This record gives sequence, C-alpha cells and structure tokens, in this order.
Amino acid sequence: MSDIKKEENEDNSIPTTPPTSTNNNNEDDVREEKKEVVNKSDDVKENKEKEIKIERSLTENLNQRFYSNSNNTKSEDNDIDYKKFNTIKDFGYYYNNKGELRSIEGEEKFKFVNQQHYDRLGDIIVKTIQNKMKSEPIHLEEHWIPKDEINQCNIFTSKDFFENQSKLMVFINGSGAVKSGQWARSLCINDTLDSGSILPYLKDAISNGFSIIVLNPNYNKFEERINDNDKEIEEEKEEKKEKEEKKEKEEKKEKEEKKEKEEKEEKEGEEEGKPLKKKRYDNLIKGSENSNNHILTVYDEFIKKSPAKEIVIVAHSFGGVNTTYLLDNRGEELSDKLKSVAFTDSVHSLSPKSSSFTKSFYADENKTKNWVKSEKKLNTDLGFSKLQGCNLASAGHKVHEFTSSTCRVPLFDFVLKSLN
Repeated sequence: MSDIKKEENEDNSIPTTPPTSTNNNNEDDVREEKKEVVNKSDDVKENKEKEIKIERSLTENLNQRFYSNSNNTKSEDNDIDYKKFNTIKDFGYYYNNKGELRSIEGEEKFKFVNQQHYDRLGDIIVKTIQNKMKSEPIHLEEHWIPKDEINQCNIFTSKDFFENQSKLMVFINGSGAVKSGQWARSLCINDTLDSGSILPYLKDAISNGFSIIVLNPNYNKFEERINDNDKEIEEEKEEKKEKEEKKEKEEKKEKEEKKEKEEKEEKEGEEEGKPLKKKRYDNLIKGSENSNNHILTVYDEFIKKSPAKEIVIVAHSFGGVNTTYLLDNRGEELSDKLKSVAFTDSVHSLSPKSSSFTKSFYADENKTKNWVKSEKKLNTDLGFSKLQGCNLASAGHKVHEFTSSTCRVPLFDFVLKSLN
C-alpha cells in the first residue's frame, strides 16, 4: 500500500495481524540502518534530516513486512469523519484482559479501513494507555508544559518524583507518531499493550523502588486533546477559556507594542534602505519545538530538580539520539548521578562532535548497552559498536518494534547492577 502515510520510526505500517516474519538479512539490516544515521550535530536542521532518513528506511522495511497490495476499503468508510470519535468503543473495539485489541462484535483482530481511521484510533489508544498510567497500580501524575500556555504537551511523573532520594528511571520513546507511554503503535493495535507500551516497564520500575519520569519528545505542536468523559471535557473547556482570556490580553498588549516597534523599524529601514524581516508564527510548543529541545526542557525543569542520587535512562530507537544529545549538552551536570543508559534498538551514533563525557560513558560496558534486533538468543553479547560507541546485545527478536518488550528482563538486571 504505497500511498499510506508514514508514522513513527518503529511503526510506519498498518498490519492487520501481529507481525511474525521479516527479511532474512535482519542482522545485516541493523548495521546498515545505523550506518544511515548521519553524524549528530547541534544544528536542528541536520538532526531533523537524520530523523527523516531513519524513518524513511524503517518505513520501507515495515511496508515490505506488513502491507498487502490490495485495498479493501469500502467507499462508504471513506465518508466517515473519524476525528469525531473519542473512544475505542466508537470504533467498535475494546481491549480484553490480555491487552489485545478486539472487535466488540465477533472478537476479531483489528482490520484496516483507511489512514484517517487508523490514525484516529492510534491517537485514542495513546489516551487509553495514558489513562492506565494515571490509574492504579501505576498512578503517575500528568503534567502539561509549559504552564499557562495554550500550546502544551504532557509528560508523566511518579507521585514520589520530588521526594524519592534513592533512584530515578527516565523513559524516552522513539520518533514519529508514538507519544508518551508507547514503544510502538502498531503493536498496541495488532499485538498487545504489553509489547507496544511501557506499562510493564513502569510496573517493574515501581516494584524496584524507582521514581519515574516519562518524556514525550514527539509532541511538538498544538493538538486538540481527546476527552473521553463529560467532566474532563467541562474542566478542559473552563481551563482553556481562562488561558485564552489571559492570552488575549497579553496578545493585545504585545500587538500594540509590536505595531509601535514595527512602525519605528519601518521608518528606520526606509531611511537605511534595509529589507524588513517578518516574525514567523506557528503552533509549536515553547521548549518542545523539536525532540532535542523537549529533552533539555524536561531535564532543566524536572529531572534536574529530582532529589534522586542515582539516575538511569531507558531509550528506544530515535530516543537514543535524543539521549546522546542530552549527555552532550548536560553531561557535566549529570555525571555524578547518571549510573546507566539502556537502549533498545537505538539508532544513535557518535561523531567527533560528541562530548568526551558521552564517549567515555557509552564505552563503559557496565554503564551502557544497546539491545538490538537479532536472531541470536536473548542477551547474547554482540560485541562493541564503533559507530555507536557502546556494547551491543541481542534483544532476542528480529523485528525492531518488539525489541523493548523482549529485552525487558535482562535490561532491568543490567540497570540494577549499575546502581551503588
């Protein structure tokens, strides 16, 4: 289905059944995929080009594995506005006790209808996962940042985040359509919530005494929030109204000041014969305009303020690139607290521009490891990667999307051993 839009790097496909097969050269694909990652630069444009290249490569791989050449979409299905749907039930589905998405009538697996149908269902599943994150037994707190702004993104922390003086676990997902709480959207739809979400990780982190913070690096622009109950809708309307009124007053004042400034600059420009530059307005979220900015913002406003003496980072796919950026820019501040970094099929790479702290930390086999897709037995040592500057191990699965789920047990053993 070549006309389908790309999604997240681990989930650019719309499979109708759980993926069970892949190409024969998956181990070689790991190396080739990571070679395609260009050297990291502080320049946002260069970093974005890298992200696009990775997504395109993974999209092609996923298309070959999941898509069929037939399109059974009914014409009447294309006339439905799925954006009006607010619950999984609206789509005729529910999650059973095994965390599998099934149709309410017939207990059938997910069937692809069209792109809008899939995307909207995917957005609502994010809400479903995040509701589970906020409920018992996990009970995380949701924070919308930045405060007092209409354009916001959400992150999550454990209730003991600002009190736990022992240890903190940081979660960073990959790029694309996945949001906070997900590893791979396709698995949440076509396999189980346990394999596609971070819910099992959160439970293990809590049982091991970690405080938690879950980042949301792909939430960069304003999005209408999905509300699944009347109370939440009314509260959000009231909150939005207050913010809009405050924003309106600020914008009115800003507009008057801007007009005065522009008139002054125009007059000066005409006198000097210089072209005038116009300010660009968009829906970007302040401090989270891109994934790298988001990482630094959350570090400065949350992670840095955690009293935890020991910090570990768990990052999937492009989350490894963001982690590397964090260490390059905040490594000195983190040096005393950061104990380990655990990657799941990360696509990061080191370059001459990488900081000495990042290089030395990654090179320590007791502090950093990347569990990559492989046909080898789970946790098999795959040696040292010069490209990534760290040791590799088999995730015990040859499909990229499954790596976080399959390597969870050895990954937790690794990070727990890294602690004092």
